[in-house]
Amino acid sequence: MTKAPSALESRLGSHETLGQRIRALRQYSGMTQAELAQAVGLSRSAIAHWETDRDGRVREYLPRLSELFGVPVEVFLNGMASQDATVELTIDEVDLLKLYRSLDVGERLAVQRSVVRLLGRRKKA
Repeated sequence: MTKAPSALESRLGSHETLGQRIRALRQYSGMTQAELAQAVGLSRSAIAHWETDRDGRVREYLPRLSELFGVPVEVFLNGMASQDATVELTIDEVDLLKLYRSLDVGERLAVQRSVVRLLGRRKKA
């Protein structure tokens, strides 16, 4: 049975524009255009231009947006990122990976952010 794509996943596909991907990630992150503008040091109207594909300068900000949203730059350029790897996994890692792969893209991003927060708490302790 094929799982229907999430709203975020359908908005980050390879057929979407760079501006549409930026808007989808911003909205998924719960940020307003003004908040994103403040985070990157630009005006809200500059973000609106990005999201409507009217500003070619957005590419110089992709590394910062990648860091801010916690996704690879590849997501902005091609849609979702993937990477093949050969590794040895323990049984619990295999179980975790199966569960992770059953999530939709939005849920996967939420899990990744949660893990980053947990690791951040560990470093502070």
